[in-house]
Amino acid sequence: MKVLIVTTVRFRFNGITSVILNYFKNMDRSDMQIDFVTPNQISDEYMAELKAANSRVFYIDRKGNPLKYLIKLMKLLKKEKYNIIHIHGNSSMMLIDVLPAVVAGIPVRIVHSHNTTCDHICLHKLLNPLFRVCYTHGFACGQDAGRWLYGDRKFIELKNGIDVDNYRFDEKVREQYRTKLGIGDKILLGHVGNFIEQKNHTFLIDLFADLLRSSSNYVLLLISDGALMKEIKNKVNRLGISDNVIFLGKTPKVNKYLQAIDIFLLPSLYEGLPVVLIEAQSTGVPCIVSEKVSAEANLTGTIKFVNIDHTDSWVSEIKACTDTLSISDRYAVCATNQEIISQNGYNVTRNAQLLKQYYKDFLRGKEI
Repeated sequence: MKVLIVTTVRFRFNGITSVILNYFKNMDRSDMQIDFVTPNQISDEYMAELKAANSRVFYIDRKGNPLKYLIKLMKLLKKEKYNIIHIHGNSSMMLIDVLPAVVAGIPVRIVHSHNTTCDHICLHKLLNPLFRVCYTHGFACGQDAGRWLYGDRKFIELKNGIDVDNYRFDEKVREQYRTKLGIGDKILLGHVGNFIEQKNHTFLIDLFADLLRSSSNYVLLLISDGALMKEIKNKVNRLGISDNVIFLGKTPKVNKYLQAIDIFLLPSLYEGLPVVLIEAQSTGVPCIVSEKVSAEANLTGTIKFVNIDHTDSWVSEIKACTDTLSISDRYAVCATNQEIISQNGYNVTRNAQLLKQYYKDFLRGKEI
């Protein structure tokens, strides 16, 4: 079985890449050849990991010239004769990835929805009718993400599984990583997400500045990087709060830092079912989240959803949460949350086995 995984977003530290790699690492690949098409040159770390698994990575620039991209992808598909193409994205603009597969005669053409909206709504709507006749099977990370892309058509919900053992709360790990950050006994607020408009860092910095006016006993940890990082750093400096904000950048130790964090914040403008919220709940950390995030993400019933129109409600929620923080409670919440997460189908080992079975069934002609 030959499978080509195509990601329409940069293959780097982000939610979609995490999902792709989680399934890849946990799947039995003994009878499979899995290769990748990425829109960017990937890091040496990722390249070494994929090469060690005998996978090949083909870089094709997706943004510069869509027609050129389409032709290059079609040539690759014809040459390598893949059985399956599995495309990860957010909108009908996956048409430029799935259409070459139609022309190349790839029998199984999977598109995978990871969000509940996109940045180019008009183009998405324009391409949707043709997009719908080009794929053979639709996947989605959740019901909301599926309805967004497929409407009333059938789709398979393939949940973003994680290895919960990697997120089990450990006070020793917590203290180790808080020591690395040098924050002492201050309350650590955390955010994980690329510096792009969707993640709403501008609002996050505004609410944090408001919070500091009432108490300086808070530190904000920002994990990842991105195009808007310099702009956000400049804003932090202008507001005079740089001593209380840590720009960590990318790290493979997100699971460790989530244990160091006291409160997790996600004020996104939109989200499907973000992996990081599954991860955060798995560590037992309190989560305060934008109402624009899919309610499906509240697997454990512990997430607080807050409107992003005003910072006041966020500041109030953070203060209320601060008053109830407890290490002993964190252990108990973590244990309960991990049980719920596993029971609700977010175990990556089981889900990777399920994905492989879907591949086999689809090749045998089984419909959704």
